Amino acid sequence: MTHMRKRGIRIGLFVAALFVAMLLLLPNTYGFSRDLHTMLNEYNIQPEQVKVVADIDSRTQLVFYDNYATEGLSLAFAQQKRWSSELRLTGGSLYDDPSERVNTHISALQWSDTDYNTILYGKIHDPDITQLKVSYDTASASTPIEANVAPLANEDKLWYVILTEPLTEMKLNMVGLNEAGDTIYTYGDSEI
Repeated sequence: MTHMRKRGIRIGLFVAALFVAMLLLLPNTYGFSRDLHTMLNEYNIQPEQVKVVADIDSRTQLVFYDNYATEGLSLAFAQQKRWSSELRLTGGSLYDDPSERVNTHISALQWSDTDYNTILYGKIHDPDITQLKVSYDTASASTPIEANVAPLANEDKLWYVILTEPLTEMKLNMVGLNEAGDTIYTYGDSEI
């Protein structure tokens, strides 16, 4: 009887260890993490509102979407964690003036003391601008950064730059280039 009891305890411990291992080794299953569509749906953001989804890193995404409440282009951050996921809306929207060749907005989100994202973004209404270089001057001149450019409807384009440090002061400079690499648009206090 003692031998059978010890065998039963061993089998029970083995099954419990196997169950714990399955929970630890199978990430994002059994509802521990939600997909992006589910998170957006909780905030009543429908798929047709989403214009661009861009990766910041392997676990964080930017979602640019039409915000019906503000009638502008808004930004949300989606972060996937091992056992959960989180969606944060920035609360601001891009005021889009189609008469301007390039529109600009800034959004920021601090996930923790060391995890910070600042996003410069806007719309390009000039179909000849195919590339945009952006610099921001905080304490000293910054190196120009080539903006990511994604197509939108009606020949408009979305541009965005992802920064990983907080900005406390900023002078924005932009240079728009055409397909041949010629400067056809400038904005700001100094040339890049």
